[in-house]
Amino acid sequence: MTQKHTGSWAVVVAVALGTFMTSMDINVVNISLPLIQKSFHTGISSVQWIAVAYLLALCSTQLTFGKLADIYSLKKFYVFGSIGFTLSSLLCGISWSIEMLILFRVLQALFGAMMISTSSAIITNAVSPENRGKALSSTAISVAVSTLIGPVLGGFLAESFGWSSIFFINIPIGIVGTILAVRAIPDYAAKPGKKFDLVGSVLIVLALTLLLMPLEFLGQVSIQPAWLVTSLVAGLVLLASFLLHESRSAEPILNLNLFRNRVFAAGNFAATLFFIFEFMLVFFLPYYLQQQRMLSASVAGLIMLPMPLAMMLAAPIGGSLSDKLDSRLIVSVGLGLTSAGALFFGTFGADTPIYLLLIVFVVTGIGVGFFQTPNNSAVMGNVEPENRGIGGATLSTMRNTGMVLGEAIAAAMFSFNYNRATLKYTAQGFQGLALRQAAFGEVMWIICITAACFSLAALGLSLIRGKAQRGKFTGPETVFDDDQA
Repeated sequence: MTQKHTGSWAVVVAVALGTFMTSMDINVVNISLPLIQKSFHTGISSVQWIAVAYLLALCSTQLTFGKLADIYSLKKFYVFGSIGFTLSSLLCGISWSIEMLILFRVLQALFGAMMISTSSAIITNAVSPENRGKALSSTAISVAVSTLIGPVLGGFLAESFGWSSIFFINIPIGIVGTILAVRAIPDYAAKPGKKFDLVGSVLIVLALTLLLMPLEFLGQVSIQPAWLVTSLVAGLVLLASFLLHESRSAEPILNLNLFRNRVFAAGNFAATLFFIFEFMLVFFLPYYLQQQRMLSASVAGLIMLPMPLAMMLAAPIGGSLSDKLDSRLIVSVGLGLTSAGALFFGTFGADTPIYLLLIVFVVTGIGVGFFQTPNNSAVMGNVEPENRGIGGATLSTMRNTGMVLGEAIAAAMFSFNYNRATLKYTAQGFQGLALRQAAFGEVMWIICITAACFSLAALGLSLIRGKAQRGKFTGPETVFDDDQA
C-alpha cells in the first residue's frame, strides 16, 4: 500500500521556490557587500557581519525549529517562515544603519531556518517512496539555479537600482511562494503531550555559534589566537553538554537514537564531508581564475558556469536513478567524479587550456548532482514520520556546518601555505609574476588534494552505511514494512 497526497508535486514546487529564495539571498547579498559598505560609510569589519550573522543564525537554529515543527506543524512553521522571510527582506531593504541591517539579517535568517529545517520533511511526507529522490532533486536544482543567477542578478540590481533592491526582489517571490505553500502543503494534527526542550535549544544555539563564528574569520591575519581558542573550547564544552543533556532528556531536541540508523548517521556525516569539499573549491577556484589566469570577474563567472549547470541537469537524473537502484551506487559514482575533479583542478596552471577547465567543471557538477539528491533521499527515507522535521533539520545543519568549515579550512590553508611557498620560491630566485604563479600553484595543489580527501572520506562513509530502505517509512501517518533485503 502506498499513501499519496493530492497535489504532491504542487508541494514540491512550493518548497523549491522557498529553497530558491533563501539560497539566492546568500549569493545576491555577498556580491553586493562592497556597495553596502560604501553606502553606510563603514569598514569591511562591520559589513562582513551582514553575511556572517546571517549564516550563524541560519546554522544554529535549524535543530530548534525542526523539533518545534515536529511537535506543532511542519506546514505552519514553513508558512510562518515564508511570511517572516518576506517581511524581514522588506525591513532589510529599508534599513537606515548598518546595525539595523545586521539585526534584520539575523531576523531574516531565523525565518529562513524555519523554511529550510522543514522543507525535506514536507517533501518526504508529500510524495510516495518511489518518487522521493526525484522530488528531493527539486531542492538541489533550486540551489543550482540560485547559484547560477544569484551573483549576476545581485550585481545588476545593486548597480542599477541600489543595494536595497537585492532584498526587495524577495518580496514578490515570497508572496507567490507563501500562497502556494498555504494552498498545497497538507497539514497534520499537532502531537499532544510533546514538550519542547528549551535547555537543549539554548545549548545547541550557543555551541554552534561559538564553534562557527571564529571559523568565519580564520583566514584573517588580524584574528586573535586567544579569542579563537577560547571560543572554540567554550563551543566544544557546550556541545558536549548538549549531547549529554540530550541523552538524558525525555523530549530531546535532537533524537540521538536517529544516529543508531547507519544510513541516517553515515548520510549526515557524508553530507558534512562533501560540503567541506565543495566549499573549499567554491572558495578557492575564483582566486585561481582571477589571480592565476588574470581573468576578469565576469569571465571567471562564465567559465565556472558549467558546474552548476551540470549539477542542475544531473540532480534529477541522480534522484530518479536512486528511486530505482541502490542509492549507494549513484552516490559513489558522484563522489568518485568529484574526487577526480578536485585532483585535476590541483594540476591546473596559468596556461591550462580553457576546454580542459570546462570539461572538469562539467564532470564535477555531474558528481555534485549525483551525490546530493540520492544521499538526501536515503537519509530522509530512514527517518520515522514523527521525527522528519528534526531529521531534515539535522541534515541541513550538518550541510551548513560543512559549508562554513570548507571556506574556513580553505582560507586558513591559503593564508598559511601561500606565505610559506612565497618564501620557498623567493629563495630559489623566483620574482614578480613567476613567483606569484609558482607559490599559487603549490597552494592550489595542497588545497585540492585536501578537498579530494574529504570527498573520498564521504565516499567511504557512503559505501559502509548499508542499503537505504525505500519502503520502510512512507507517508506522515503510515509506516510500511520493509520489503527489501
